[in-house]
Amino acid sequence: MTELNPQVKQIRVPLSVWALAHYVLRTGRDSFTYTEVKNAACGSLDTALVMGLIEKLDNGMYRANMDLARLYASLLPKAYVPDRKGRWGSPLASSGEKSSCEAREEGIRLAWAWSKLAKWATVHADDEEELPKKILEILEKHGIQVQRATLPSGAKVILAKVLNYYIIMDLLMVKNSPKCLRFPQLGPDAWICASTREKLLWHLVPLMLRPQN
Repeated sequence: MTELNPQVKQIRVPLSVWALAHYVLRTGRDSFTYTEVKNAACGSLDTALVMGLIEKLDNGMYRANMDLARLYASLLPKAYVPDRKGRWGSPLASSGEKSSCEAREEGIRLAWAWSKLAKWATVHADDEEELPKKILEILEKHGIQVQRATLPSGAKVILAKVLNYYIIMDLLMVKNSPKCLRFPQLGPDAWICASTREKLLWHLVPLMLRPQN
């Protein structure tokens, strides 16, 4: 495996960009006023402009890139998630916190669910406990599929599928960008990913081929 060179994949976008992308797709339009995009982004438009999601037109209107909107909406939002008490209650639900931006609320819930899955997988990847229903509901709502799998290393893992990336979940995936390699066993365009390069390569080495101490 030493000749393999995993690629770092970006699966997160700023929360303001994620929220605006969802707004664009929900409306089905590509032209907006400044007030519309400002409110939809729940914050500054600078990042959305830099990332190409929107462009400012000469007449003061803004035009959205629909292809990028679909891409950014399918990724994870970067959002601070406080570690509140309670087993699986989402941060907004448990605190009674309200947001004037519905998409921002939903983005925080998704970031929370991803964080909880990473922590849960670290403890329960190799046992028989059922995955928490509330976490799965939030992830699946946004197209993220979760499954148990056994890898060539013999390790039992929790895989979360984001686009065509099958990500081995562990605590480091709360913040890390995944390191990925092509993995045709899961599909022609599939990638297998882990939180670090070392973990990824270790998981892909069959147990029988590992060096013995």
